[in-house]
Amino acid sequence: PGNQLETVRLFGGSESEVRVTLYRDVAYWCPYCQRVQLQLELMEVPYRVSKINMNCYGRKPKWFLDKVPGGLLPVVELDGRVVTESMDIMFLLERVFKDRSLVGGRYADEELLTTALRVERNLAGAWLQWLRGRPGLFSSEERAKSTFLATVTDVEKVLDLESGPYFGGDKPNFVDCAYAPFLERVQASMVYWKGLDIMDSKKFPAIAKWFETTRSDPLFASVASDAWTHVQALPPQIGQCYASKGAEEGMRLIETAGATRKIDFSDGQAKDARLWAAAALANNHPAVVQDAARYLEKKAGEVSAEALEEIGGAFVSNGGGGVGGWEAGGREGRVSFEEGGGDGAGV
Repeated sequence: PGNQLETVRLFGGSESEVRVTLYRDVAYWCPYCQRVQLQLELMEVPYRVSKINMNCYGRKPKWFLDKVPGGLLPVVELDGRVVTESMDIMFLLERVFKDRSLVGGRYADEELLTTALRVERNLAGAWLQWLRGRPGLFSSEERAKSTFLATVTDVEKVLDLESGPYFGGDKPNFVDCAYAPFLERVQASMVYWKGLDIMDSKKFPAIAKWFETTRSDPLFASVASDAWTHVQALPPQIGQCYASKGAEEGMRLIETAGATRKIDFSDGQAKDARLWAAAALANNHPAVVQDAARYLEKKAGEVSAEALEEIGGAFVSNGGGGVGGWEAGGREGRVSFEEGGGDGAGV
């Protein structure tokens, strides 16, 4: 798999073969951008990456807004054609690069593919309804929980139809790309705010096996985030998330893991990871300072070295970039993350 500092992926080809440019968030956290990049990586379609600010972390450059008047991410430019909305992009890539198609096996049946994608949309809607529902009447809480559990059961059934751990069977396919970003966010947030784990192998064995497999898959692991990051990043993007009674242990586990995580630097791979982390911080220096300033309720230029040390940072590079959140919302009617929405079905 690649890494977040790469601006072009060739898969053994030459730059002259690159027909696709992916415009995605600088922070590499947007789930809609993540699903498109997963697809490109699995198909091994050569592509360039152009990183763009999300609205919540700064203005987008004029040249990008001239190209994409709505300014929402993700965006793909293919042979000069600009396409927005993740599912529209993914189906376009399937049509144009059909010799590398990820829609195979039983999902060659368009009806089954449409059903699987509809279940994913239902899961997202039920998840957000329960997560963002203000605590009040017991009956409302129970209805939201019941609807969510029903949709998780539907996901379990979709996975259980296959003989292998992926939605695609023994190897990942188009449906895995569509589901992956949301399943990881659902899992983290439900443990933290609701005390419910969809990775419970007794209740949801197929989903648990999917997580076990994807977390050991180098490609999926390279674009995945961690539970602590998700629970910190979600509220600024989707609004307040409400905890249910009994969630305290899940909160404690995730907060403890986030605060006490340590990396063993004794082997070469871990040392390389440390260098990549340092490079990412240096390259994102201006945005890190800006975000630190928001924490301190000051302008970026007013943040002292002492203040930066207070929140764990003292960065001295002139890099570019940023940190960001989740952009989506539109035809799908989910939330105002940033992408335009879009739920095309049909290859």
